[in-house]
Amino acid sequence: MARETKKQIRRRRIVQRIILGSMAFTVALISFLAWSWHRSVPMKRVVVTGAVHADSSEVVRFAALDRDSVGLFAVESDVLVDRVRRTPWVRNAVVRRRPTGTLSIRVEEREPVVLVVQADGRPSHYLDAEGYAMPLVPNALYDVPLLRGRVPETSATQPIQTAFVRELLEALANADLETNALISEIILGSGGNAVLHTSPAGGHGSVPAYLGVGNYEEKLERLHAFWHQAVLTRPNQIFRTIDVRFDGQIVTREDSTTTSN
Repeated sequence: MARETKKQIRRRRIVQRIILGSMAFTVALISFLAWSWHRSVPMKRVVVTGAVHADSSEVVRFAALDRDSVGLFAVESDVLVDRVRRTPWVRNAVVRRRPTGTLSIRVEEREPVVLVVQADGRPSHYLDAEGYAMPLVPNALYDVPLLRGRVPETSATQPIQTAFVRELLEALANADLETNALISEIILGSGGNAVLHTSPAGGHGSVPAYLGVGNYEEKLERLHAFWHQAVLTRPNQIFRTIDVRFDGQIVTREDSTTTSN
């Protein structure tokens, strides 16, 4: 086979460069046309899915999209999600764009862990594990503990900032079904001292259990174990109070007699 001359090699390299350059230009042109098409696709409608308690029209309002002037791909997804998350009951959202001009917003709603009750006994709002407030809406009925007392105020878009309240809410969210069923209500006192009232069960009425401040998850686990091992197994014993504030022990008052367990 004859070897290529220098002239032939030079000519082949020139042809290769021309081909590669043409390909790069074609890719760039296609990318530019696709980008231009994306920018020009009008947004014809907005569809909200996954909303049960959240108001779909409110989701669209918080998204702040003007269908008459905004292109379908004009707003970044992260920006839209951040806006939509300011809607009450919305924890997160996923945005999808369809070539037909439809913007789809699928929302994930928040899960209540307590129902805040006002001093006059009227329900006020729900709180989730992160400390966000959800307003009461029709058909939003959750079997969660009541929270009374000195509950910090909440804003429409920011969670509760008080550390011990956030820790309490997270502990309730992490508790198993039996532990949650044990809790009727929690009263927050001065300095964050929490007093839990149990649900009547096993022949026992509601019993106040002193939680104190902090370390709520471990205290709830200890209270749950004590309730099943020492309270439900003694249906004829009257428990006046249960105190789980002390590490490694539970102190009870039973018929005016204080015993350590």
